[in-house]
This record gives sequence, C-alpha cells and structure tokens, in this order.
Amino acid sequence: MRERTRSMQRWYSWSLQRRVLVTSGVVVTVMIVIGVAAFAVTLDRILYSASLDSARTQATQVAQLVSSGRAPAEEALTQVRVRGALLQVLDRDGRVVAASERRLEARSISSLRPVVDQVDVAQVTSIPGELGEPYAIVAQGVADPSGTAYIVVVGSPLNIETDTVQTATLLLAVGAATLLVLLLFLIRRVLQQALAPVERIRSQVSQISQVRGRGTIDVPPTGDEIARLAETMNDMLTRLERADASTRRFVSDASHELRSPLATIRAAVEVSGAAGAAPDERDAVIHAEALRMQGLVDDLLTLAKADDGAPMLKEDVDLDDIVDGEARRVRATGVDVEAHIAAARVLGDPVRLEQMVRNLVDNAVRHTSGAVALSVGTEGAEVVVRVDNDGPPIPVADRDSVFERFARLQESRQRDTGRSGLGLAIVRTVAVAHGGTAVATQTPGGSCRFEVRLPAGRGSAAG
Repeated sequence: MRERTRSMQRWYSWSLQRRVLVTSGVVVTVMIVIGVAAFAVTLDRILYSASLDSARTQATQVAQLVSSGRAPAEEALTQVRVRGALLQVLDRDGRVVAASERRLEARSISSLRPVVDQVDVAQVTSIPGELGEPYAIVAQGVADPSGTAYIVVVGSPLNIETDTVQTATLLLAVGAATLLVLLLFLIRRVLQQALAPVERIRSQVSQISQVRGRGTIDVPPTGDEIARLAETMNDMLTRLERADASTRRFVSDASHELRSPLATIRAAVEVSGAAGAAPDERDAVIHAEALRMQGLVDDLLTLAKADDGAPMLKEDVDLDDIVDGEARRVRATGVDVEAHIAAARVLGDPVRLEQMVRNLVDNAVRHTSGAVALSVGTEGAEVVVRVDNDGPPIPVADRDSVFERFARLQESRQRDTGRSGLGLAIVRTVAVAHGGTAVATQTPGGSCRFEVRLPAGRGSAAG
C-alpha cells in the first residue's frame, strides 16, 4: 500500500504533457499488440483452413477411387495430383500400402485411425522424417468393393503459410510501431500548442504581485475552453481589484472615523493639564467621545462577523413587537411618530433584527424636520418594514451606494458629522443574511423612504 502511494505521488509529480504522452503510449501500444496478435491468429486460421480444405479434397479423391473400385488401393495415389502434399494409403493396422514418395513407405505420417466413412483432422508441428515443418493432416476411412478397409492420409505442408503469417505479422508490427512513434509525436505537438496559452496565462498570473493596476491577461482568439479560462481569470482579477479597493477604502474611512473621537479625547486630556476646563465638562466630553468610538467599534465588529459568515440564531421573531418598541422609544425623545403595525413574524436572530430596525429608525430621526412614519406588515410571503421621514428622497443614482460602508451623502456629512456611516450598511447586511432585501426609495408623496423585505415566518398574517 505504501509503495502504491509512492508510485501515485511520482505519477502526479510528472507534468501533464508527460502523463498524457505516457498514458497514450501505453494505451496505443496495448491496442497495437492486441491488434497484431488478433491479425496473426486470424491469418493463421485462414491459411490453415485453406490448407486443410486442399488436403481434404485430395483425401476425398483418393477415397472415391478406392471405394468405387476404379483403382486398387496400391495404385490410387498415382491418379491424383499431389500438389506438394504427402499422401499415404494405410491398411486397418496402420501399415503403409501406398505412398506418394518412397521415403514415406516406411511408416505412417499420422496416428489418426478413422473408421470407414469417417474423417479426422489434425495440425502437427512435424512428421517423422521432417525437420520441424508443420502440416495439416487429414485422415479418411474408406473400404474397397471387396470390403477391405483402408485409411487415406494426406499431409498438407504449412511452412509457406507459417512464413506468410510471420512475414505479415512482422511487417504489421513494424508499421504499427512507426505509426505509434508518429502518433506520439503528433500528440506531443498538439499538447504543446494546446498548453502554450495555459503556460502564458500562468506566467502572466505569476507576475501579478498586487491587484491594483494589474492589467489584464491576454485572451487567446480561439474561443475555446482556454480562452474562457483567461476570461474567467480576468473576471476574478477584476473582482479582486474591486474587493481590494473596497478594503483599502474601508481601512481609510475607519482610520479617519476613529481618529476624530481619539483626537477629541486627547485634546480634553491635554486641556485638563492647563486647568482650562472644568472637571465635569471634561469628563462629559471624554465620556461622549468614548461612547461614540465604542459604537463605531461595535458596528465594525458586526460587519466583520457578517463578512466571516458568523452563524446567527434562527428562531421565530415578532417583528411587529420590535417596530412597536422603536416607535415608543422615539416618541419618548419628543419626535412625532406615525405607526401602522400589523402582526408580522420572521425566522431569524432577534438581536440583529432589532439592530436593523433601530438603525433605520435612527437614520430617519436624524434626517427629519418633523415626524417619522413606521409601518410593518405582511405582503404575500414577505414581511415588509417601511421607515419614512419628511426629508427629500435619496437621489436615484445614490440609492445603492448609500448602503455601502462609511457611505454618507454630502448633505449628510454637513448635517451629521457625529455618525460613522455604518448604520445602513448593517441594515442591508442583516437583511441579506436573513434572505431579504433593503432598498432606498420614496413615498407616494415624494418623501424619503427605506424599505426592508424579509421572508415571512410561521404565524404571519397575510396582508
């Protein structure tokens, strides 16, 4: 088992071109060997059958002469054309009665002893007196008109057939070997041409040290699988470049947002040494900025966990209760709230869903000059949460980018300098994690609206 593992490791350490060549060579060689062997056996059987038919014909001719009485057994062979074969007439005891050649008069060339009207055949590698020459033997039993039984034996030489088979097999093997070499050469050339674009792609990718400004990989004009591979690599590099740009922008924005509360805390601490600020005022500033930085870090942690695919709870959540609680919370701060609440249940993480609704409501409160409107209900198989404020709607061009991390429109940056720009990013992240969507749109009256749609859970009333 260990040796087999080592062999597999050596096999996979070879290049793809080498493995294909070796595999092709082995497969084609085996096929050639099987083909040549099948050809040799088939040709041998065909030639042997032809020799056997010729010997059988001669034996039948002799037997007819003897059985009809047209010639006695001792003279029947003289009336048949030998055609290179060896002929004998034996008595029932196997003694030679007549032979086509004097050297065959001493003993029988075959041990076959068929009875009258029976024919036996055999293939022998040699006969007595011959030096390893193969023969096809036919022995036929016959009786003359007086009832005396004889055996006619015909031996047809196979040396010419054997030489023919050997010569044909050798020529076929040489031709097949030549064809194998030519085939492997062609396979190697085809592999080199087919893998050359892959090698160019590999070389270009190996030279990419960063995705910024990396250019593109050359796409072969063939339109085949390799061209599609190059296109896929370019698409992947484009996605990596976007992700890299997003990461760099995220780090830059996070550094900027964290620098602001840290600078305020540092300034408050430095001022305390100059006795320019009362202790209570200084402590209030430090406390407020610390809370602001803590909120920013919490939001970053929430998004980081979502990026890592951190598991969320899956339980029945009454989303209408969460929206109702947010309406009461905002009313307690003195903001007018118009609420339309219907039973709505979803399957998800109650903490994350509460954070999603709170971020939507806080965003509406920050951008309204009057009241906010909250609604929740079920539409078909979805639970819909809408949060409206009386501010202008998000411009159509910005309705998707407003959900990006640290994304704040210019107007928002002027009016809302104390926020990080992560609230709406968390809204969309939580909605998507629950199989839903979050969009920026507008009310029928032209005011700003944010809408979240989530799959309805058990117990939601159809709206």
